[in-house]
Amino acid sequence: MRFPLVSLALLASETSAVPVCVRTWKDREHLHPKVHTLPPATESELLELQAFPSQLDWCDRGMCTPSWNQHIPHYCGSCFAHGALSAAQDRIKMLHKAQGNVGPDVQLGRQTFLNCGPAHGLSDGCGGGEPSDVFEFMHHYGLPDETCVPYSATDYKKYTETNGTCPPEGYCMNCITTPDHPQGPHCFPVQTVVRYRAAEYGRVSGEHAMMKELLNGPITCGIACSDEFVFNYSAGVFQDKTGFLDIDHDVEIVGWGKEADGTKYWNVRNSWGTYWGMQGFFKIVRGVNNLGIEADCHWVRPDISDEKLVFSKTNPLYGGSLWGIVPFAKDAATSHPINTTADVVLSDLPLQSEELPEGAVGVIGHNGETSPMETVSLRVTATEKEKTEEVEVATGGQNDSVGLSLFALAAAFIMFGMFISKLVTRFSRNETYNRLI
Repeated sequence: MRFPLVSLALLASETSAVPVCVRTWKDREHLHPKVHTLPPATESELLELQAFPSQLDWCDRGMCTPSWNQHIPHYCGSCFAHGALSAAQDRIKMLHKAQGNVGPDVQLGRQTFLNCGPAHGLSDGCGGGEPSDVFEFMHHYGLPDETCVPYSATDYKKYTETNGTCPPEGYCMNCITTPDHPQGPHCFPVQTVVRYRAAEYGRVSGEHAMMKELLNGPITCGIACSDEFVFNYSAGVFQDKTGFLDIDHDVEIVGWGKEADGTKYWNVRNSWGTYWGMQGFFKIVRGVNNLGIEADCHWVRPDISDEKLVFSKTNPLYGGSLWGIVPFAKDAATSHPINTTADVVLSDLPLQSEELPEGAVGVIGHNGETSPMETVSLRVTATEKEKTEEVEVATGGQNDSVGLSLFALAAAFIMFGMFISKLVTRFSRNETYNRLI
């Protein structure tokens, strides 16, 4: 149940600050910094704070993907999606680096989420939301990269013919001239696409918990955008002195540091273009919850195992010259599911996957290991062949492998001669998360 937007008005102060986004709190109203003060660090946390490195910056380590501008080609209040996906794709880059993959960066489908998330009750698109909406969508449905649907700063409301729900082409589409449509280019949903998922996600708050989670990669945090911050910040360490706490924006924290005069700061990426601030970044004082930036932060552990469907060296399930450019079967191309994203691609969603507890933290071990997950059985729909097959997804501490088994049964003495084959694909959805410290 989403936290009602109207209730947030009760928390707003009488201020002239121009709202930059609509930030929801989903049953966490009691944790808003205007009504909840973060507890002081415990003695053990203070000792651990002293043991953390004095400086950490994932961009300096080459782990940051390109920056974005949420406000072009026109205004869209999608800060929560930009902050969440920036952190997620930076962590994907870290996973690739740990695997020795130095290929092009993955930039996740912002527009796909804005098109499809609201149909599942996750955010109001350009009307606002929060990072957990994005990670929950990735957990259940997965997101393709941005080559599927370019960012247009619009949302689900454009699908008036489906009552605002998301048709398959809203998830991933292509426009091209095909042999069965030689008269010219036509657009159609892409049948098979790599989905980037959220294996786990959760919340942290406070300097100690944020720094501890930042050891695993960038995080996404809410922030209160005062007019001074929005319109007058240019460089240096920002410090609001008014106590402004009306959180209405989300940003990506990529690290921390300390100035020569001893001022502690967070290093943060915004989503307003590189012409704002310090090439799209800013610093803000650390350890005092300035502008509420330490009150509500979110992390995600991405799952990139779908990439094996394309990059497997032996018989990839996806791949070949027709991958991604072949339209749906004609009967399926005109079928738009109204309330589900389930049949968009072969690699289907874990329909029975359970909700993660709000505020779950510590699932990612800081020794670079992850806790094993239980085996999940997925139902996969093959639209073109109108059949279903069970794919068992095994997760855990085992090393990643893709095993393909082909079973053939031949009856030599039966007059019609039958040959049955079954393809069983096993792969791990629990990547070992290696810290790059």
